[in-house]
Amino acid sequence: TASYDKLPAEILRIIFGFLGPTVLRSLLLVSKSWKAVAEEPVLWTGFDFPEKSRKSSLELTKFMRTSLSSKIQHLTLANNGCGSDDSFRFDLTDEHFRQFLTLNLTSISIWEIELTEVSGELLGKLVAGCKECTIIEVYKSHCLDADRNLGTEKLSAIFDEMQNQTKLRSFELIAGLNERHIGDPRKKIDLSSISPTFLAKAFSKIEELFLENLDLNSFQLDAIFESGFVNLSSLGFRGIKLNATQTRKLLESLDKSSRLKSLNLSQVDTREIPSWFLTRFFNKITSINIEDTKIKSHQFEDIFLAILRGESVTKHFRMFEVTNLSKVSPDVLSKAVNKLESVSFDRRKHVDKHTLTEIQIKEIFRVMSLETNLKSLGMATDQTPVDAYDHIEEVDPEHLAMGLNNLESVRLDFGNEDGRYSFLTTVQLYAFFKQLNMKSKLKTIVREDHPDFHM
Repeated sequence: TASYDKLPAEILRIIFGFLGPTVLRSLLLVSKSWKAVAEEPVLWTGFDFPEKSRKSSLELTKFMRTSLSSKIQHLTLANNGCGSDDSFRFDLTDEHFRQFLTLNLTSISIWEIELTEVSGELLGKLVAGCKECTIIEVYKSHCLDADRNLGTEKLSAIFDEMQNQTKLRSFELIAGLNERHIGDPRKKIDLSSISPTFLAKAFSKIEELFLENLDLNSFQLDAIFESGFVNLSSLGFRGIKLNATQTRKLLESLDKSSRLKSLNLSQVDTREIPSWFLTRFFNKITSINIEDTKIKSHQFEDIFLAILRGESVTKHFRMFEVTNLSKVSPDVLSKAVNKLESVSFDRRKHVDKHTLTEIQIKEIFRVMSLETNLKSLGMATDQTPVDAYDHIEEVDPEHLAMGLNNLESVRLDFGNEDGRYSFLTTVQLYAFFKQLNMKSKLKTIVREDHPDFHM
């Protein structure tokens, strides 16, 4: 140990970064120099309550008396009936939350839990004292298993605290599925009874905001948009249906923010927004994700032409279930998307009205085979299988091979079990692997296994 004790702190920090909390706890006892490094907060990022402390109120109290409790940075509150390791096996009370408030928490996740024995005030203070918060409410489509969610009263208390003093920089509120993929995606969190002022002030302080499947009334939407998003660097606004006027107000409010780098929208209507405004707005954003969106073909073309003129900072563009994309000029579309770093389109045959045409697909890969800025098809964490695109089997094998080998990462799934996705032809596969063996920029080939396919 004596020789290791002389290692520079920078080296120890790198080594300790690969270790979990249990091992780090032991390292605190080795020497003063190791203890000084092992205590650094960055090494304990995301450290949550150990499983044993979640078994009973007594075990939690015991753990809170240990020095290790001061290292807790993340708290997960999950339904104790779901069997998750992250859930407390007993009902939490105000006393437990007073203990939580003594910690230096940086993030909190709340999953499908009622917290009936906890006051809204303490819950609000705990959330507002963190930098990051994710709340997921799950609504069942049947009555066999009752919903276990915070509810409007608790959420209102959180927003009340957020509008006053808050450390929150990132906030997510979602109605979705739980860890067992159970839930009714059609149901929404009803916030319509909460004060528009509460919501507007609370959201105006956030830097990264993600809202999905919420019921908001027109007064709330107006207040939120009028208050503005001047601090926002990232916005997700999904499953909150907006008409043309509300969409315009949202984009006008966002346009005032020079910090916005990422935008994720669904169920919006941009058709009445002037094309010049939409073009200027979209091309100021680095990462764009639009889904189930009504947009005119000439609006799309103007956005893509700005990319071709070098007037855009956009690097990532995801377009799912958007109208009129198939009507965009293949020449403009193909050249514009190859100026991006990643792009996603619909690929499902059961939504033909949204998929690209055969000519568009062919032209995209022809341009890609010559030169491209694209690093992947699909986003880095959710790549699109190239063999899933409609008309992919019609693409010239040489264009496909050269294009894919000009990327840094490609995903090949070889179809899926229900036969919905198309397959690459043998000639295309041969051309791809031949080019891969000769000259390629590819660093990664991703493949998802299916039960009916064996390599």
